Amino acid sequence: SESNVNTTASRARQKLLMSSWQAYVDQQLIATGQVTAAGIYDLQGNPWAYSAGFPAQIAEVKAIGDAMLQEDTLQALAGTGIVIAGEKYMFVKGELENVVLGKKGPSGCGVYKCNTCLLVATHNDKIASGAFNTAVGKLQDFLKEAGI
Repeated sequence: SESNVNTTASRARQKLLMSSWQAYVDQQLIATGQVTAAGIYDLQGNPWAYSAGFPAQIAEVKAIGDAMLQEDTLQALAGTGIVIAGEKYMFVKGELENVVLGKKGPSGCGVYKCNTCLLVATHNDKIASGAFNTAVGKLQDFLKEAGI
């Protein structure tokens, strides 16, 4: 039937899309040398793709994504900090519906909001925060412009 064909085609597209998300993580984030670990998650915190050993939890990602929706909850992160992959980071900066940045000593993290997903990434002490932010911000801009 036609609905079975459409469902099969839809699943095939989704599988192709999911495999391409891994390429974005590997090639557009990790391969830059400016990102230590990263993942792409839907707005509910469910993972689409992530680098090996990056254990960001659904609840952590969702909490930060939700906090980015309103100024008061965004600024509340200054008091609570940001938790990604079980690590607590000091809140450094937040822009409504755009980005949340955190630091833990010389390492850091960022959550970057696109239209339909969140880019979650960390960097170690060998990577400058500015270079990290530029690398992840480029992918964020690309995905936003693509409507994703």
